[in-house]
Amino acid sequence: MISTERLDLRLPEERDREVFVELFGRSDFMVFSGGTMTPVDASSRFDQMLTNAREIPFAKQPVVERASGTIVGYCGVAWMDFEGRRWLEFGYRFTPAARGKGYATEAGQAILAVAGRSFTGEILATIDPTNDASKRVARKLGFEYWKLAIVGGFEDEVHRLTIDVASAV
Repeated sequence: MISTERLDLRLPEERDREVFVELFGRSDFMVFSGGTMTPVDASSRFDQMLTNAREIPFAKQPVVERASGTIVGYCGVAWMDFEGRRWLEFGYRFTPAARGKGYATEAGQAILAVAGRSFTGEILATIDPTNDASKRVARKLGFEYWKLAIVGGFEDEVHRLTIDVASAV
């Protein structure tokens, strides 16, 4: 488990499925994405979170607000294919009530600290061009704008961050 001043992050577990299936079906949670998911698709997406968590210690994981004990979103990386290559994509998503509190930056710093102890390479962040708040978070976390590209059928800004475990030690 990773703990920050206000948040706990931990790799996903089967007991989190119901929460995430519900969240992935909510339009207010899935804003700036391809839209809401059916329960079957949401469950498949959660399966992918579990699979990634077995392989990557900084995979997308539940973000728990310590004060309430409530899962308020997720933060971490997942595999993506982009321009003929497999990349780690950093992302996060929070409930509307948890937005604007600095949780994305706080959780992102914690996740990227774990990445810095075990990973060398580039991590991408794909961001809807109209999502100014997410672009600000990415800059705070050290991501730099790379280019505008079609990602998963949508035009996104692609930002990247280089991590070198050797220099982080």
